[in-house]
Amino acid sequence: MPSLVLSHFLSDQHRELDHLLASADNALATPEGPAALARFRERMEHHLAIEEQFLFPAIAERMGPGGPVVVMRAEHDSIRGLLRQASEVVKANDREGEARVLDTLTVLIQQHHLKEENVLYPLSDDMLADRAESLIQAMDPAPAHA
Repeated sequence: MPSLVLSHFLSDQHRELDHLLASADNALATPEGPAALARFRERMEHHLAIEEQFLFPAIAERMGPGGPVVVMRAEHDSIRGLLRQASEVVKANDREGEARVLDTLTVLIQQHHLKEENVLYPLSDDMLADRAESLIQAMDPAPAHA
């Protein structure tokens, strides 16, 4: 078993994202709202990008095209669309739109994270155990702390 586990690394990012989304939601209609949403969006975009650049190709290499990666990519596209909508309604100072988009985004992300944590990440742990450390280093190039 490698010392680093993909599911732990990625699930830890989910917890961070959940916290940032809750902070953005709580800051709705306050002067801090746009900055809180921007922080969440930046971290979410990073998380989606590393999955798409590193995790999904590694899974596809071992499983072939199709499977759960296709569903995850489609959901990533939906999340990105809602992130754009959220930024637009914040810019427009549309409080009702902000609440609606953030509620929808929250539900979609919760469902997406559950699918990843219950299906994709355990599959990754099994299928990519021999590559876990190198994948994590590629996804998070910061030096690991002992």
